[in-house]
Amino acid sequence: MSNNLETVATLFDYAIQLEKAVETMYRQLGKLFAQDHDVVKFWNHFADEERGHASYLERIRKGVDIKRLSEPADDKMIQDVHMCLNASSPKRLDDIQNFEDAYQLAVELENSETNAIFEFMIENFSADELTKSQKFLKIQLSNHLDGLIKELPSRYGSSIARQNLTAVK
Repeated sequence: MSNNLETVATLFDYAIQLEKAVETMYRQLGKLFAQDHDVVKFWNHFADEERGHASYLERIRKGVDIKRLSEPADDKMIQDVHMCLNASSPKRLDDIQNFEDAYQLAVELENSETNAIFEFMIENFSADELTKSQKFLKIQLSNHLDGLIKELPSRYGSSIARQNLTAVK
């Protein structure tokens, strides 16, 4: 039983907002490194995935019964989503000096509860007809962090190389 007054509908709002905030952060990171097309492409790839997560949550929400949307939300998920929204604040971009800083921020975001929140939402609220998509998204989530390494332009494989690519503000 939940002790908070926030509803499942509110949890959906926050979770969608979180995915969009992370998308925006990745797009902004791309702009900070506009001088390198491959790095912009790298950040846009992750932004596109986050946009897809937000769209998927919006689709799931449309299929959830109004009665269920008005039920109290899970306390831990509400706490986690607030923590992640704070962690994805645009103010975090002020501290980015180079590609290594940006990369470490992305690693932090991908290791945060953001993916756990998304997985909780699809596991608990997805309609039966979305089962195939649900399996695909779980696989994508498990590969998302690995993608930070696999999708990284090879010339920036080392921390030193990433430190040498300066953010343009």
